[in-house]
Amino acid sequence: MMNNIGIAITAIGGLALFVYGMGLMSDGLKETAGERLKSALGYMTKNRFFAILAGTIVTGIIQSSSATSVMTVGFVNAGLLTLKQAIGVIFGANIGTTITGQIVSLKLDDIAIPALIVGVIWMMIAKRTSTRGMARTILGFGFLFFGMTMMSNELKTFAKLPEFVNFFSLFDCTPTKSGFLPIFSVIGAIGVGTICTILVQSSSATIGITIALADAGIINIWTAIPIVLGDNIGTTCTAWLSAIGTSTNAKRTALAHALFNIIGTIILTSTFLIVIKGPSGINAPAFFHLVNKCTSGDVFAGDNLGRHVAMAHTLFNVTNVIILTAFIPVLAKLCESIIRAKESTHASVLEPKLLFAPALALQASIAALANMTRRSWTVASVALNNSLGNTSVSSESIEAAERTIDEMREQIKEYLVKISQRKLSMKEAMMIPELMHCANDAERISDLALKMYRQGDLSKNTLVKSETMAEITNVASMVRKFANSTIKALKAGKKTDFDAVAISNEIKSAVSKTTCNLWDDPKSRGANTQEFLAVMSVFRCLGDISRHIGNIASRTQFLTGE
Repeated sequence: MMNNIGIAITAIGGLALFVYGMGLMSDGLKETAGERLKSALGYMTKNRFFAILAGTIVTGIIQSSSATSVMTVGFVNAGLLTLKQAIGVIFGANIGTTITGQIVSLKLDDIAIPALIVGVIWMMIAKRTSTRGMARTILGFGFLFFGMTMMSNELKTFAKLPEFVNFFSLFDCTPTKSGFLPIFSVIGAIGVGTICTILVQSSSATIGITIALADAGIINIWTAIPIVLGDNIGTTCTAWLSAIGTSTNAKRTALAHALFNIIGTIILTSTFLIVIKGPSGINAPAFFHLVNKCTSGDVFAGDNLGRHVAMAHTLFNVTNVIILTAFIPVLAKLCESIIRAKESTHASVLEPKLLFAPALALQASIAALANMTRRSWTVASVALNNSLGNTSVSSESIEAAERTIDEMREQIKEYLVKISQRKLSMKEAMMIPELMHCANDAERISDLALKMYRQGDLSKNTLVKSETMAEITNVASMVRKFANSTIKALKAGKKTDFDAVAISNEIKSAVSKTTCNLWDDPKSRGANTQEFLAVMSVFRCLGDISRHIGNIASRTQFLTGE
């Protein structure tokens, strides 16, 4: 009895090392590939096929479909992805996650200890974030296979225990002579896989356990494949948890993830009814014959079971994506009809779930800055039009908009502080103060807008001649064009394609020229009235707004890494 307890503890310890190693490897890859994650985000904005490619790449890099699904829910909640694009990413994540199973199924026990040694030494001497990320990856790789070896060895001992074997026999899906799998056993095996993945919160881990059980001879291929199907359903629980408290579209993304795996499982299990006789004379569902063809060894004879389980996982997800890609718009519509927009669909751009990947959190910060700058300029434009007599707006609405922009600055700064507490590359660390300066500049634009508004309608000002009003309108047009071009660059996440300093100087020169004209006018020069001060204040505000826009435009090269 005590011996069995010792074996169980060792097996659980192996599982713990396996899961820890997988997490460490994922964290290391995220540190190393932060910029690649940012690049992949660019692909997501194009079409469903690029979105699938991006999901595959990101999941292949970070080795976690759960992390990708959480990230995708975060993207949607931040307004960086549409529902259709997010569904494409989820599809790709299901392909990318099969890489983990393929790696785990390889017999790499001999390199586990060397990987641990190299990883520890590298961690001790590495200084840069990217190199420490690689060290973490190698160390995690070592723990993963060391834990897998421990778990597999102890499970082989468990395979001799009648109680253990009897438990798994409850879900034995061995087919009848006619080749049909027992339906209730299949459902039971799918349920076991689903529950285990919900508990472990990692389909990669439960796939690893399934492979270990198959290699130990505790379960056969007939049972392993339904368990794998359940693993795929269970992993959607992570996305559901991440969608709690998010926008409607984020919840729809989590639902799409669940529907993808549930529909795929239904489709695949229905193919179990298509029974054919193979070359060896064995009656079995066509899918099992396909798995057998794609990997060396005869799976029906029990050869190379771990590799066959991994291949079944890959075939399931790839086939599922191929079948359902054409139905992404239909799936999006279905999710929209199931989860209706009862609450506000306003996106939370500064999405907390993106903080685990600083490169992506910084991308969200830039999007928030673009939104803040746009709103600041909108307030300034309204105030300017009011001063020019082109429109009329209440002071309450201008003051409320200015307060909102103040709040946006504080939110951006708080989010940037949280990012700064993460492990950052040198480039990422340099972006944070630049973003803070930009947020301050955008907030100052709204302050100047409020000040400009308080000068009143200049068209009623007796000092403003038609020539002066034309000059003010010309300067306003220059500032407007400057602001719109800067906001456009921020939204695209690109460096401005114009000389911000030259444009700022041009606007400054125009403001100075008009100011001089006012001073040279005898009527204005001798005046010391509220009207004269109002005109000069509007000019100063225009010049200062232009300067703050120029500061933001000049910093886009630091924000985009170009």
